[in-house]
Amino acid sequence: MKTTRLLSRLAAAAVMVAASASGAYPEKAIRIVVPFPAGGASDAAARAVGQGLAKSLAQPVVVENRPGANGAIAAQAVHASPPDGYTLLWTPASMVSLPSLMKKPPFSTLSEFAPVAGVGELPFCLYVNAQVPARTAAELAAYARANPSKVTYGSGSISEQLAGEQFARSSGARLEQVPYKGGAQLMPDLVSGLLQMNIGPASTGLPHVQSGRVRALAVLTSQRSSLLPGVPTAAEAGMPGLSVPTWQAIVAPPKTPRAIADRLSKSVNDALRDPETGARLEKIGLLRTGTTPDELDAIIRRDGALWSTFVRDTGIQLD
Repeated sequence: MKTTRLLSRLAAAAVMVAASASGAYPEKAIRIVVPFPAGGASDAAARAVGQGLAKSLAQPVVVENRPGANGAIAAQAVHASPPDGYTLLWTPASMVSLPSLMKKPPFSTLSEFAPVAGVGELPFCLYVNAQVPARTAAELAAYARANPSKVTYGSGSISEQLAGEQFARSSGARLEQVPYKGGAQLMPDLVSGLLQMNIGPASTGLPHVQSGRVRALAVLTSQRSSLLPGVPTAAEAGMPGLSVPTWQAIVAPPKTPRAIADRLSKSVNDALRDPETGARLEKIGLLRTGTTPDELDAIIRRDGALWSTFVRDTGIQLD
């Protein structure tokens, strides 16, 4: 074990020396691993930022989708990658809860990764199939209580599952969860009526709200979403406790040199200020923030503590 740790430290030191010696990072394409299938809101955000990042760094940026196991597959792949700045992980806020939810998580805490930059917040919305006899969050809560275990909700990410659990706890209802690999996969079942409810990215359900096949009851943000300005916030809808962190960020493998993380962070923030990138992100409703590595590290540690407490209190576990 001591030999393994020593070799790991030597490898990380070699990367740092090489990066400092060349001073030319980046010299080749950069890969962003996304833990969701193509077509969802996180994927669209990653591709928009990737294009802006490519412009800022003058190198190709490739987005690789590696869905499954609630993000554990993507996280494990990046965790095991060389700490050279050429493989990055696109991480939603829900990733901080993996160590608490899994029996064999791919990492002990998300803070093991080298923080690069926060990107923004992806507004979540409480959706129901249009046939559900509820036009407000309060009516949905009453309907769910009157029909225990008959209301099914789809979850395409841990954030969506935790949001569903929050709704159940705050409403006193018993819901049946149906897991999916991503929001793009579950939405057809919500539209058809196989699912009654979902709490997910506002942009994912927007076309179906516009067609009248899905109804939006509340947005889980402090302010109303520009995508759905007529939909009340959860607080306005009488459910102030319904709130999940929905930030999106970029992290690098453990032991990535700080100089590389800083270079990447500056480029991510430059990309977020780029009008073309901003226009793409606005289409999916992402509220751009941008952070330094230290600011992102503080957010990760704060939300990791919050969600570990929530998971412990609720007893939620992933298979």
